[in-house]
Amino acid sequence: MLFNHLRTALRNVWKQRATNLINITGLAAGMTATILIFLWVTNELTYDNYHPGSGRIYRTTTNVKKLKWTLESAPLPLVGSIRTTLPGVEAVTCLKPAFSTTFRMGDEFFIEKQSAYVDSSWFTLFHYDFLEGNPRNFFSHPFSLILTQSKAKQYFGTKDPIGQTLRIDTIDYKVAGIIKEIPANSSFQFGVLMPVDALLSNPAHREYEMSWNYNYQIYLKLRPGARLDRIAAAITDMQTRNTGNKYDTYYSLISLKDIHFETDLTSQGGIIHAKRSTVTIFSILGIFLIVIACINYVNLTTARASIRAKEVGIRKIIGAGKTSLFLQFLIESLLISTLALLITIGLVYFTLPAFRNLTGKTFPSPFANPGTWAIIGFTLLAATALNGVYPALLLSSFRPLNVLRGATILKFKDVFLRKGLVVLQFTFSIILIIGTLVIKRQLDYVQHTDPGYNRSQVFSVSISDTSTSVIKQQLLEQSSVAGVTIANQSVVNITNANTGSADWDGRDTSFRPTVAMLSADEDYKNVMQLQLAQGRWFDAGTPQDKHNFILNETAVNLFNLRKPVLGQQMRFQRDTGEIIGIVKDFHFASLHEKIQPIIIRNRDYGRTIYFVRSRPGQATQALAAAHALATRYTPSKPFNYTFLDDQFDALYKADQKVATLILVFSAIAILISCLGLFALAAFTAQQRIKEIGIRKVLGATVPNIIALLSKDFVRLVLLSVVIATPIAAFAMHKWLEDFAYHIPLNAWFFIGAGGLALLVAVLTVSTQSIRAATSNPIKNLRTE
Repeated sequence: MLFNHLRTALRNVWKQRATNLINITGLAAGMTATILIFLWVTNELTYDNYHPGSGRIYRTTTNVKKLKWTLESAPLPLVGSIRTTLPGVEAVTCLKPAFSTTFRMGDEFFIEKQSAYVDSSWFTLFHYDFLEGNPRNFFSHPFSLILTQSKAKQYFGTKDPIGQTLRIDTIDYKVAGIIKEIPANSSFQFGVLMPVDALLSNPAHREYEMSWNYNYQIYLKLRPGARLDRIAAAITDMQTRNTGNKYDTYYSLISLKDIHFETDLTSQGGIIHAKRSTVTIFSILGIFLIVIACINYVNLTTARASIRAKEVGIRKIIGAGKTSLFLQFLIESLLISTLALLITIGLVYFTLPAFRNLTGKTFPSPFANPGTWAIIGFTLLAATALNGVYPALLLSSFRPLNVLRGATILKFKDVFLRKGLVVLQFTFSIILIIGTLVIKRQLDYVQHTDPGYNRSQVFSVSISDTSTSVIKQQLLEQSSVAGVTIANQSVVNITNANTGSADWDGRDTSFRPTVAMLSADEDYKNVMQLQLAQGRWFDAGTPQDKHNFILNETAVNLFNLRKPVLGQQMRFQRDTGEIIGIVKDFHFASLHEKIQPIIIRNRDYGRTIYFVRSRPGQATQALAAAHALATRYTPSKPFNYTFLDDQFDALYKADQKVATLILVFSAIAILISCLGLFALAAFTAQQRIKEIGIRKVLGATVPNIIALLSKDFVRLVLLSVVIATPIAAFAMHKWLEDFAYHIPLNAWFFIGAGGLALLVAVLTVSTQSIRAATSNPIKNLRTE
């Protein structure tokens, strides 16, 4: 029976191959996009789940109330106290990201940005696949390294890495283990691991590391039934007993599975974080795309129902039951979905590298992952169910006598459903078009909004040397260099902040504002092209300026300083001086955040970053000059530079990825919708071919015929615009709320999206309308 159904299905699919080619193409495009999206979504939602007992692993979060800090780091001494005094904790470990470690091998230098220090319990909580070596060998010597396969190849090529050495400062670290690549859904993307004992072996470093500074991430594995609130309270008590807790610090615990979606941290320490809202958006987008693709099949199958009505009538008369007919049409749907899926698997294979680049995720080979096949199987079942159930019910429910008498087969509700599906399809597409337009316009706004400084032609370089004035002067002597300044942070993203240290006459003692801090020299204003609202910048010839302050306009307004502001005494971080200038507000963070108050000082301490403005067209020469100086003064360090334009772009990297992905999937959605509309328009024109012939004989022109065949579809698209507009407006309003500074949602976005969808629909339908309108009416009227 099943073989007979399958053979019949194959025959019917081949007989209607033109229509089915459109169905299969649309389904393959939609299924490919859906599978790629859900590969990404699954990766995001399963972060760190592969570790044994991951549901019982937590990380401490440090909440410093007086400073308004939320930190993922905590003091190292807590690890020992937790291990020995808290029976509810099964195991505890810690990690310290190294951020930027300089390795030396022979005469070559490498800056490793994916390294971290871990303690002896790290591999007790977290799972790694060792290819060579083991944790015991790693921790038996403090100056050991564990490398991933890719890092071992990067540093040692085809050599056996075990026993090889990399030098950090004056110490050789020996490779003690090789592990498999870190899974894409791991928060700990560190390709190089080193023992914490390496830091503690130096007495000077040990004193600092064992102080109660917030330098380490602490992870706990709790025993079953342990109370989170009691564990957190006990850790807070440890802090209070050892430090007095003058900043009102308390600890909380966050589950390992929730760490990936933390968004409220004051600063981040090398752990990959994401927004849960982005996952939700793409989950909905994946559902949209598979539904849009399946709508084509349902519409075309129900539209062609009258053609297959006689087949159903004859089958029923000769004894076919409703269940048998239902199964027949469902198998046809499954066959088309399977053919589409085979194409989809090929498309996924070939498009995955590009998708990896778009998302920045290092997905492993998807077809070696059982989870991928689960997603593919789910997509196939969803497509078959969406494609097959209603058409199969409709086609198997025809009454044979009515069919053979020539009675109308399709009911009003069936036609209404088909039109409703077209509206739904274009509603989804228009929402995506509007989203694409708004996101692109917002990102253009971000790129072209005046931030209050000029980042063009400026690069930064760190030269760790005490002779800063000498290096600066030698840079200024280069003909390719227009200006040089030294500071502790880049103007693009100033992250240092302090709460409660700022004081001035008349301050309400309960008011303890959080302010950003910048240490910059006398040339910072000119090199960055900041604008002063009042007063002056620091003067190299005025020693007192080492203690004076410059505030931005936001700080002046927030502090409610009495007039005149200039000349007032101010105290900040145990230093006292005058306010000598007010700088116009500039964006020293991304446009996601409001401009905060900032205090600028001319302090030498901590200033190790040189910012060099090159003359137009001479950036290469300026870089070469800076490289030569860096090699001369710090020969043991690699030359590392960053252009401010690149730092600025990095602030919006995640937004750019979202915009690109939505643009790509919007194009796919429109393509699928147009394929369905094309086939539906062709079928409609074929059904009305005699009507068209009669109208032409009676004098109808080609434009009349085109308008006749297009108007119903135009109405459906216009209805889609009306439905999509408020939905898209709400969604984009919520998205723009994430930016403190954003574009207004004006009507042109919705008019433009509606106009584009209407134009595409008209062009799609017109190709079939023109063909029908220009055909020979005599030939059409002769044909029965």
